[in-house]
Amino acid sequence: MGGCFSVSLPCDQVVNQFSQWLCLRGCYIHNLPENIVALQHAMAMLTAKLDDVLRTVGREEFTGRQQRISQVQVWHANVLTTKKKVDDLLSTYEAELQRLCLCGFCSKDLKLSYLYGRSVRLMLRN
Repeated sequence: MGGCFSVSLPCDQVVNQFSQWLCLRGCYIHNLPENIVALQHAMAMLTAKLDDVLRTVGREEFTGRQQRISQVQVWHANVLTTKKKVDDLLSTYEAELQRLCLCGFCSKDLKLSYLYGRSVRLMLRN
């Protein structure tokens, strides 16, 4: 009766890869509250560092000892850009929390929550 062949796939590897992928993607949503707190803390520390640097630079410029170097100006501009991005993310945080359900394991709009959570996580890495 006809040829018969068997294909053997290592199911454990496929399931393992899929579960790792799902866990990574799901963590963006599930860990959102913790990531937001971490982002707020990191931004507060960066803002404090900016204030310290600007105060020191201002004092040095006022006494006439040194002028502001270009690196400080570029860093200052980068911090302000980052602060704007973080503020934009935080401004929509309440709406994102409203979307979460099942104790943060799911969302009413998975795609939007995933993208938001991913943006928060990427901002934390920078």
